Amino acid sequence: MKGLEIKGELKRKEPLSSHTYLRVGGEARYFLYVASMDDMRKSIEFCEGKGIPYYIIGNGSNVLFLDEGFKGLVMTTKRMNRILLEEDMIRAEAGASLLEIIKCCKDACLSGFESLTGVPGTIGGAVVMNAGAYGTEIGEFVSSISVLRGSEISHLEEFQFGYRYSTLKREIVLDVNLLLEKGNRKEIENRMEEISKKRRSRLPKIPSHIGTCGSVFKNPEGGHAGNLIEQAGLKGRRVGGALISMDHANYILTDPSATSEDVIELIRRVRDEVEKKFGVILETEVVIIGKEEETQI
Repeated sequence: MKGLEIKGELKRKEPLSSHTYLRVGGEARYFLYVASMDDMRKSIEFCEGKGIPYYIIGNGSNVLFLDEGFKGLVMTTKRMNRILLEEDMIRAEAGASLLEIIKCCKDACLSGFESLTGVPGTIGGAVVMNAGAYGTEIGEFVSSISVLRGSEISHLEEFQFGYRYSTLKREIVLDVNLLLEKGNRKEIENRMEEISKKRRSRLPKIPSHIGTCGSVFKNPEGGHAGNLIEQAGLKGRRVGGALISMDHANYILTDPSATSEDVIELIRRVRDEVEKKFGVILETEVVIIGKEEETQI
């Protein structure tokens, strides 16, 4: 990466297990904490000019890197995280965490995001996958998005969202404008507490030394992936250091001995068993990244 002039922090041979919630994966040849949109533009232009593969993550809540690592540059937007408030509009850079955005909404008495309380991740990744919880999806509130196309910044106002899907899949999201409604602070706080209680009661209690990316599979139409996995008798199934949670069958937990291959083999076995028993092919919600790009298993 010699000759790349950026303000962000650049590292070599960085363990990707330190940057994902699953806590597995090999090394990135280069790893960059992006400091600004200009950093992003310069880094991508440099990589494309040199033929270096690159991949962009937020805080790694929904990605799985292979044990072989990534042979190019992995960029995280975690430090590109400014949040600006303008009346009923919130403008957030791609690396802004949903937790901080929800806190900002509460403080500004803006309603709509309460159902997303406790959802990890950054707004950039959440918009691309249309993250959601308890009947609410990010896409409902997006009014415009800035993306990087080549060396130019484009402002989009037309896009489509579906269940864990958006037409932004191949876009490089820089910032997002969210349009919410004025509400009553006490009602917003009560709703947030209600959602927090639901999450605590329904989702597994995970010790600090255990990794997880949350839901591994998308819910199939008309059903729940966790129910199918449980009905297939797969709760507690283990491969190496990876285990299907006894509390929530759509969660894979990783202990400190786990490898990416353990997780992938467990995903394969779950998918095969559910298809065999119910004729349903589960799609992964977690994004799997190979040596150069996203991959399928």
